[in-house]
This record gives sequence, C-alpha cells and structure tokens, in this order.
Amino acid sequence: MDMATTICRSCNAFCPIDVSIEAGRPVRVQGNRRAPIYGGYTCPKGRALPEMHNRPDRLLTSLKRMPDGTLAPISSDDLIGELAEKIGTLIDRHGPRSIAAYLSGGVIEQPAASTLMISFLEAIGSPMMFSASTIDQPGMTIGYALLGRWGGGRVRPESRDVFMIVGGNPINSKQYLPQNPGMQLKAMRGNGGKLVVIDPRRTETARLADIHLQPIPGEDPTILAGLINLIITEGGADREFVVQNATGFDELAKAVAPFTPEYVASRAGIAEKDFREVGKVLMEARTGDVGLGTGPSMATRGILSSYLALCLNTVRGFWAAEGDEAMHPSVLLPPREFRAQPIAPYPAWGFAEKTRYRGFEPTPAGMPLAALPEEIMTPGDGQVRALFLHGGAVQSWPEHDKTVKALKALDLLVIHDVVLSPAAKLADYVIATKMQLEIPAVTVLDEIISNSGHSGYGWADPFGYSGPAVVDPPEGADLIESWQTYYRIAQRLGIPLKISNWRSASSVQPAIDMENEPTTSQIYELMCTGSAVPIEEVRQHPDGKVFDAVRKRVLPRDADCPHRLELANPDMLAELRKVAQEDPQARRRTGADFPFQLIPSRLQNSTNTFARPEGILKWSYNPAFMNPDDMDELGVAAGDEVRIRSLHGQVRAIVEPDAGLRRKVVALMHGFGTTPDADPRAVGTNVNHLTSWDDDYEEHTGMPRMGALPIAVIPAGAEE
Repeated sequence: MDMATTICRSCNAFCPIDVSIEAGRPVRVQGNRRAPIYGGYTCPKGRALPEMHNRPDRLLTSLKRMPDGTLAPISSDDLIGELAEKIGTLIDRHGPRSIAAYLSGGVIEQPAASTLMISFLEAIGSPMMFSASTIDQPGMTIGYALLGRWGGGRVRPESRDVFMIVGGNPINSKQYLPQNPGMQLKAMRGNGGKLVVIDPRRTETARLADIHLQPIPGEDPTILAGLINLIITEGGADREFVVQNATGFDELAKAVAPFTPEYVASRAGIAEKDFREVGKVLMEARTGDVGLGTGPSMATRGILSSYLALCLNTVRGFWAAEGDEAMHPSVLLPPREFRAQPIAPYPAWGFAEKTRYRGFEPTPAGMPLAALPEEIMTPGDGQVRALFLHGGAVQSWPEHDKTVKALKALDLLVIHDVVLSPAAKLADYVIATKMQLEIPAVTVLDEIISNSGHSGYGWADPFGYSGPAVVDPPEGADLIESWQTYYRIAQRLGIPLKISNWRSASSVQPAIDMENEPTTSQIYELMCTGSAVPIEEVRQHPDGKVFDAVRKRVLPRDADCPHRLELANPDMLAELRKVAQEDPQARRRTGADFPFQLIPSRLQNSTNTFARPEGILKWSYNPAFMNPDDMDELGVAAGDEVRIRSLHGQVRAIVEPDAGLRRKVVALMHGFGTTPDADPRAVGTNVNHLTSWDDDYEEHTGMPRMGALPIAVIPAGAEE
C-alpha cells in the first residue's frame, strides 16, 4: 500500500491529508499530522474521499442528450467539438450575452475551473457570469463597499478578546475558523478570549460559547443596531479610533437610538440581561471581531446586517492596529501591504450593465442570480440561451419549479458533474470530470476568496501548498478537468485566453498558450504570477508550509491619508429606519396559519449539493429538526413524516428532535430532495419548493427570503 499527501478540497478549509492507495485507487484518508496549523484535523467529508472516488454510480464518460431524450456516452474530443460548434453559432446569431455560466462551491475541488470559466466569458465579451455568492452572503462583500475597508485587516483569531458570530456555525461550516475550528477556539479561549454566539439554534459552536442568545429568526439587524446603541450610550465607543478613521458617527448614533435594550429584548425574544451582558463583553474587550454566517443573509436584509456588523467593529475599534501581525498575508498571490488606515468606500452598485429583468445591477458579490431564470425565459435581444453550470441548481436555487422551467428552456445546458445529479438529468451535455484526488492541488483559491472581502476563509498565517494529483482516474475512464472545457472550446474557435484576475490582488493577466495545451500545474503557475512565494518553492514542501519570511506587520498610517470609513451610508440608515418603524409580527408573517419559522442549517458531513457517498450521513436524508416540545404538541415522534407548508409550496419531510432549537423554529438543510411528493426517506427534502424569487427580495441582489420563512408543520395524514 502506498501513501501520498495532498489537501482535501471538499470545502474551503483545505485540510492537509494522507491518502492510502492500493492498486491505484484511494482506500483511506487521514489527517496529515506533519502539516502545520491543522493539528492533523479532518472531517467526515475528507475521510470519505475514497468512497466518493470509488462509488459505483460515478460518471466515467461524458453524456449527450439524444433525440429520443435519453443520455448517451460521448467522447471528450467529440464533446468539445460539438460544444464549440454550438457556442460559436449562438455567439454569431445572438451575441456573446447569450452565453452564461454559473459557479458555486463545487469549483473549490478544481482551482483552475473558475479562473478559466471567467477568462472564457471575458474573452467572448459576455458579462453573464453568475455565482452562488448572491444567494449565500452577498452582504459580506457589499458591506465593505458601503463602509470601506480597513487597510490593516481584521484581528487575528488567537488575538481576539471576544469573537461574536451571528447566525453561523464555524464548527461545521469552517467559516471564520477554517483550520481545525475546535483547536482555534481553544487557542482563543486559552488567551482569555470570549465567544458570543447569536443563533436560534444551540449549534455545535454555540455549545462552546460563553454567551448564547437565541433570538426570533430574522431579528439580526435589530440586535446589531441595539448593540451599537448600547455601546454608544454607555460610553463604550472607541472615540479616538472613530474620530481619526470614520465619518457619520452622529448620524449612526441617531439611527440606532430607537433600538434600546428593552426594545431589542422584547422584539427579538431574548432576555434583556443577556443582551446587556453581550454589550458588556464587547465593551470590555480590547480586541475583537464580529462575523456573520449565512443565517442573517438568508433571513433577508443581509446587506444591512453585514454593514451593521462592520459598523460595530468600527465603533469599537476592532481592527488590526499598527504593529500587529496581519491576517491573510499573500503566499501565492502578489505581496501586499497592510496599513492601519481606512480604504475609502467604493461603488456597491451602479457600475455595470443592468439585467433586463427588474433592472438588477452587478454588485461586488457579482451578477444577481435572481435575474438568471427570467434572463433565460424572456425573449428578445440579450436572452441567455446557453448555460455552463458548476453546481446543483435544482437543489440549491430558490423556487425549484421556476429553476427547472428555466433550465429546460435553454437552447444549451452544459453541466460539469461526477454523478448523474438532479441538475445533470436536465442537461444537454454532462461533462464527466476528474475528481479532486486526480487533480493537482493548490491553495491560491482561498487567498483569492479572502482577498475579495470574504474574510471567513484563508489563513491567518502565510500557509501555502501546491502538489500533484495523487491517483489517476479509473482505468478506461474518459474524463477531463473543468478548465479544459473552456480552453479547448476557445482553442477550436480561435479565441485567445488570458488568466482572469477576477477578485485577485494581481493586476497582471498572463496570456495562455493557445497552440500547446498547458498542464493544470502550468495553469496554476500563471494564476500565481508575481506571487509572494514562488510556486516552485511552495511545491518543495509536500506537507505544506508556513512561510515565515512573508509574514506581515501592520504598518503605520500614512500621514496624508484622507480616507474615512463611512458609518452613515444613506441607503443603509434609511433601511434601518424602516426596521425601527415596521410591525415586526407583520413582517414575520407568522400566526395561526404559519406558526413556525424555517431556518437554514448545516451538517458536518455534507457540503451544499456536493455528491455524497452512501453511509457518510447518519440519515440518508436531511431531517427537519424541531424542538421536542413542539413535536409533542403536534403528536409526532422522531422519524415520523410530516408536511411542511409555506406561502409558496409544500414538501414532505422527516422530523427529528433537537432540544437546542428555539420553540417554533424548524431547521432544515438545503442541497437535498427533488420533487415535492418524492419520498423524503429516499432522497431528502428540497427546501426550495418553499421559497420564491418574488418573496421579500433585496432590491440590489434580488436575494429572496430563504430563512426566517413562515411555515406550518402538519403530521402526515392529518387534515389541515
């Protein structure tokens, strides 16, 4: 038995792993204890990689939709030839805007995929690049645009006196604590740091918290505004920091004034003394950070919540100071400076072409996915006719039926996949791709993500890894890597490509050799042009390495720095005034017909719609978790089937108890299920039958209500 080292790419944590190999196939994965930072950590997803690679239903050749509607094998060479012909014809007849692409978390397995996909769209002149960012946490990057960014970066995890996480569960998601989250929390706590969690559910992270608030879902702006108000009125603001680095403090103070502790406690359904205790912890902390998970984003007003979290950090001066060691120094991206000074706000919208549907505009989070279904189905100039799909749209986009209708309306649907997923079953072409252990690995993608403003991922220390594939594809398989699709189509069409610097710190866009196809490792070299540490040096360290030579300290402020962080963005304060003036109960829409609220959740052993090997989950489905007292009232027991009904649809689900859930709250993970009447024990429950693109959508991103969703839960067989 042989052993090889690489990194797991089942999520953005990129844990170093040892892979045991027998007869050319992976048979066991363990954490690499020789690697720095991680302490040998892996999660169930990483340890299940052998089962994923060896699963019997894996696609070993690409598929083509035949005239009779069936899918038949097609060689990679014929696939590229047919796609190039069809794409070329669509561009000639309908223009480059007719070609679109969608990327989601699945591209982390293939770091070159997103870069080449975007390079291809840029080369043909199509702006129609969509991503999961606009239905996940668009406020994270938009919030920075509205407030500005701090040139010194955020406070390192181990240096925080307090870390407050709102609607997130880093133990499962790895966001904010990507490298062995339990170990990172232990290090912070060992240095005297405190953990505050605000979440309707007692999550795995909340169980470790010093303070856990369990509010009514959807009240994140209320709580954040209330904490800012409490800090200001009780003299806890870092006035010296604010005076030197921010503007709009008085306007912010006025806007948050209605959010008194009494009001917040009553509206959010929490104890006033606990709320005040959170404020006290924040005010007593010398350093800290506030991070938001997907919960506040999916409960609507995600941009406002993100902006208020950044305002709270600013009012308290929770940013890295001069002389501190900086987070996220470059390794495989070009070097950058960190300075203890503001970077001015920049456009959050209004800087690019609007969509035909509802006039949505691109934001720093990207082109609004909310527009894509109608961009496909609305005839006329600019109609999207072809879509390259990296992700499980059928199980992750809101309003399932509309999603399916739109995908079926395309002239050409191409999906990259490893199994015949629900989305793949709708495709005209299914590109069978290599899996992660069959592809060279590199850590640059997380550097790109953290550099773009998604501060929850990447490394506080300058860690880097680049290494070869550790196994070959199965014998007889005809597989390609996703990036090769775009390269080879462009090559056939005579379109030159260069490396996109989308969301990268680099201003360089190296040209790609279009005569001689580069290797994946050569593509990585182009992606890492001008890197702080040459990729050749990074490759010399099979366990990865922390490159101490490129650590950075936060430099002093420039004497003539004119910039300020904006605490009083007019759009955000106007929205906050609406929050203060509205009827909370009317906004929630809960009552006799819909007495519960649905919130999103995550499982440690599943990432979004990623294909899952049999046996990795405790259940073969996604249970609807409920408080046991609510289950008793309904007369249902663990494992019983129920119907969940919203304003927009109804699904079947299997209930399980969770005593850590707030009463009248149901937690259900996305990424499962098919049709509303499908057996939930066999395929799980598709939560997107309960949502609608038209429901309380955000005016800039179009992101609809996907959490804090009013629902009814009805025992199977009961009369409504």
